This record gives sequence, C-alpha cells and structure tokens, in this order.
Amino acid sequence: MTVKTPLGPDSLLLVGFSGREAISQLFEYSLDLIAPDQAEIPFEKLLAQKVSVSLELPDSEKRYFSGIVRRFSQGHRDDTFTYYHMEVVPQFWLLKKKIQSRVFQHKTVPDILKEVFKGLDVSYEIQGTFSPREYCVQYRESDFDFASRLMEEEGIFYFFTHTADGHKAIVANLPQSHPEVAPPTLIYEQMTGGVRKDDRVALWEKWQDLRSGKVTLWDHCFELPQKHLEAEKIIPETVKAGKIDHKLKVGGNDRLEIYDYPGAYAKRFDGVNKSGGDQSSELQKTVGIRMQEEATPSVVIHGSSDCRQLCAGHKFTLQRHFNADGKYLLIEVDHAASLSAQYRAGEVGEFRYGNNFACIPSDVVFRPPRMTPKSRVDGSQTAVVVGPSGEEIFTDKYSRVKVQFHWDRTGQNDADSSCWVRVATLWAGKQWGVIHLPRIGHEVVVDFLEGDPDQPIIVGSVYNPDMMPPYTLPDNRTQSGIKSRSSLQGGPANFNELRFEDKKGNEQIFLHAEKDSLFETEHDNTEWIGHDEKITIDHDQTTLVHHDRTENVDNDEKITIGNNRTTNVSKDDTLTVGQHIKIDAGDQVTIQTGASKIVMKSDGTIQIQGVSITIEGTQSIENKGTIINSEASGIHTIK
Repeated sequence: MTVKTPLGPDSLLLVGFSGREAISQLFEYSLDLIAPDQAEIPFEKLLAQKVSVSLELPDSEKRYFSGIVRRFSQGHRDDTFTYYHMEVVPQFWLLKKKIQSRVFQHKTVPDILKEVFKGLDVSYEIQGTFSPREYCVQYRESDFDFASRLMEEEGIFYFFTHTADGHKAIVANLPQSHPEVAPPTLIYEQMTGGVRKDDRVALWEKWQDLRSGKVTLWDHCFELPQKHLEAEKIIPETVKAGKIDHKLKVGGNDRLEIYDYPGAYAKRFDGVNKSGGDQSSELQKTVGIRMQEEATPSVVIHGSSDCRQLCAGHKFTLQRHFNADGKYLLIEVDHAASLSAQYRAGEVGEFRYGNNFACIPSDVVFRPPRMTPKSRVDGSQTAVVVGPSGEEIFTDKYSRVKVQFHWDRTGQNDADSSCWVRVATLWAGKQWGVIHLPRIGHEVVVDFLEGDPDQPIIVGSVYNPDMMPPYTLPDNRTQSGIKSRSSLQGGPANFNELRFEDKKGNEQIFLHAEKDSLFETEHDNTEWIGHDEKITIDHDQTTLVHHDRTENVDNDEKITIGNNRTTNVSKDDTLTVGQHIKIDAGDQVTIQTGASKIVMKSDGTIQIQGVSITIEGTQSIENKGTIINSEASGIHTIK
C-alpha cells in the first residue's frame, strides 16, 4: 500500500486508508500518513493537488484510488514521526465551491452538463434523445448541486474510474456503460472457523424492500388548457438475482401509488411540440425514469470481501454461491486498509484490507434517487423588461414578455435574456379581459410558481428613478389614473390618459386622447351634468340620428354661426313661437316655394311674385304710400 503525492517519494508514508464510493455520489478517501519528525510539510503544495493510493492485487496488478486533496491536517509527533491526515475527493467536489446564478435556454441536459463540467476529466456515455429545455435556471446553488439534480431528473448517473495518474468521471444513462472490475470474477466463500482464502466474498446478504407499485404524474401546460397531461407506470413484475426470480408486485403494492403534481414535465419543454400537441414521449420518459428510480433498490445485496478491485459503478460476476451466481452492479463500496509496521527499522508489518459493498442485479437499470433539492425563490423579485434593440414593446401572442433578472451576469439585456414570461392580469377571458403590457425598460415584480425559478410570472410593475410616476409626488398625491405613452418614439407630450383628481373641492375626471377617441354604446346613453357643459371642436362636427331627436332648452338658446348655415327638412318644418319672431338679414331675405317667392332687400324693397296673389283681410286692408301704382296688363277690377 503506497501513496503518490506532489511532494515526491517517501515524503509521506501511508499507514492507513479508508473510504466510501457510490454511484452518483462523490467518493471520499481518508489517508493516515506519517513523516520523519523533522520534516515540515507545506500544506499549500498538497491542497487541491492530485494524489494516488495503490493497492497490489493478487495478480500483481494494482488498484488505484486517485483524487485531489480536500483537507490536510497535522496531528501529534512522537520520537520518530509526525502524524498527518489527508482527505481525498474527486475533482467534481470542486463544483461544490462554485455557487452562482445563471440561465440556460434551449439546451438539452447533456449540453448543460458539458458546460458545467468544462475543464474536468469527464467521459460522456449518454444515449437517447433529449429535448431542449426552454428555460433552465441555476439559482443560488453550487455547480455540483445544479448538475446533480438535473442528472437525477433525467435518470443520468455517474461513477469514477481510477489510474495512477488520476481519475475520470463517467456520465452515463444506460447499463452497458458499466465496465467490469479486473479481474471480473469474485468467488463466494463463507468464513468457517475464522480461516479462509484471500480475495473472496465472505458475506452475501440479499434484501428485498416493499416498494410503491405505481407512479402517476399529472402536469399542466397553459398552452394546452383543456389537455390533461397524465402518465403512469407500473413496477416491473420480477427481478432476477442469481437463480431466484423476485416478484416486485407483492403485498398489494399496486395500491401504493406515488402521485405527483406537477410532474416536472410540461415546464421543461413548454409542454407542446412543433405541431402544437403535447410531447407524449417526454411525458412517458419522465414517468418511466421515476418508476425505475423507485424500483432500483427493490433487491439489494449487502456483502463484505477482501477483493481490492471492487469499485462503485462497475460490474462483477459471482461464482460458487448456492443460489446467487450471476452478474451484479456495485452501487456502493466502503474500503478499509492498514499497515501495522509504522515503518520503524526492523519491523515487519502486516497489511490488512477489507470492504463492505452493496450491489444490485446487473439487469436492473440504475437510476439515481432524487436527493438534491431544487433551489427555491423565497418571495418575489424584480426584473427589467427587455427586448430587441429599437423596440419599445416586445411580446408574443400570449402577452408574454422577456426580462433580465438583476442577478443574471450573462444576460445581455436583449431578447435572449429569459424565456417568455407570462403577465398576470385582473381578468383573462376568452378574447376579453384586462391587458397592460410591460414595456422594455420597465421594472416588474416577478413571482415564481411554487417558488420554482424555472417558472417566473410577472405580477406587477414598480417605479424607480429611471421610471418615475406620471404625476409629481407627493404634491399630487390625490391624483390617480392611467397614463400611457405613444409608441414608437413617443415623447412626454404623446400620451393617452384617464386621471382622477380626489382633492376635496377640486374633484375631477380628466380624459385625454392623443389622437382619436371612439365611444360605442349599443343601447341607451344617459348623461347628467349638474352645472355647465362646454364643448370646443377645432374642426368639423357631424351628428347622425337614425330616428327621432328631441332637444329641450328650459331658458334661452343662442347659436352663432361664423359662415353659412343650411338646413334640409325632407317633409314638414313647424316653428311655434309664443311671442315674437325676428329674422334679420344683412342683405336680403328670400322666401320661396315653387313659382311663388317673396324677396325682401336691405334697401327696403319687397317683391312678391306668384301666379296668383290673394290679399284678404276679414275686416280691413290698408295701403299707404307717397305714390301707389296699380297696373294690369289685362283686366283690372276694383270693387
């Protein structure tokens, strides 16, 4: 048993080694070390550096345990040695020390993992089709936690392989990705009388747990409001371990259902495919992974051995067991080794090694348990509405907008800063309701459905020094209303407004239309004005009444027309005046019907024309004038 460190040979001597490794978990090895008492070990030359432990196998090959130093400590000192302790972890552990917030869009989980694991020694053995996640947020969580929960959601596992020069992470999702240990065959030999051969499996205990028999997922996608997204999966009938078929449908566990909503399906892919239908394949894939996760630990073997080649994530073949011969997958191994010589002169030390392990039948598809909690947003946040350069309003057919969160360091404050975010409103009916679109630059209040950073929803807007209220405050604190801004490139003078003034004694409703104003009333319209009404029209006015019109003026009426006036009455026109009528024309008054006409001019002349003119007084007729002429071209009769 030896150790290789950056300090060179024999700078540190290994006397004890222990560690645990498991699929989809970080290994951690503990090393007990000694050094000559006068040696000063520079800690900075070890932390985060590669080290490797080697154990010799029976076939003269070596089993390596490689990683980086997470912790190094100095203990006591005796007359010969100084004692040290070292903790070794994989490079993946460094991801725990990187905590950040960022947004991934339109990327598959394998693509996201490659970005998170950039710079690490990783081999990807992921097969199958992965739909891009429209919007995937890492929020105030470490790179390790973020990657872990994505892998757990997608049924992706990882394990490590070791060489003298280092270790490599294998990220995979299928059973064929698991290599075999070397040598691959393990011999079972139960300990009798305390003596047995080396390199044997001494303990083999098979456990079966009662598991839930069904997984049911429900989900909702707003783009499919009438579609109920549901999928279920039943636990497999049996699992074969060696010669024994273990029934998994037992104890009425078909009634033990895992029902979950939301099913973590719709929100990842916007719920619909390019044709507008639900992505049923993704829904079935999700529920299938959940069922495999539940079934993975149904039958687990716990054992112990002194086989040094055992490594989590690897397969082996068991032989010479009375009913368990077959292939198995190691899901967990705990190692312990020691050397009792202490490296003192003349001592002949004894090397001891043993392990405890857990394995499952190799035919079982391993899915990691969902152990990593998803980060949550506690409460609401604010963000800034963004969009393409040159635009002021950027939205889609659902009235959604895009935002830039204040914590997003990679967003460019453009149309790609976020997914489309729904905007909550007072009413949202079928082509009716209330709509106020936040505009680019507005600061909005964002909530998150169930605290999920992947599901933002805008619930309001707030003012800030760049976006001040429309009315000067606190001077105009009694004013409220709605004031918009013309777009594109509207200025402070371009707006529509409905304003309420609630100052006592000066109450007012103000309505301003920047251009046109259109009011439609499908039945009656009633207005009551308690005092005066003033209407100013800078251009034309047209009034069209399709039926009767009645206008009552209780006192005087005055009409002033600056130019001409024309009145057309298709039938009768009746004017009734209680006392006097005065018609005053500056030049001429003409009254005409057919061939009859009366013309009164401003010079005092009056002309009456007609085919027949009759002047009749029931009592008297009086003609006066300085000169009176009476002429008939035919007969003139005076009686």
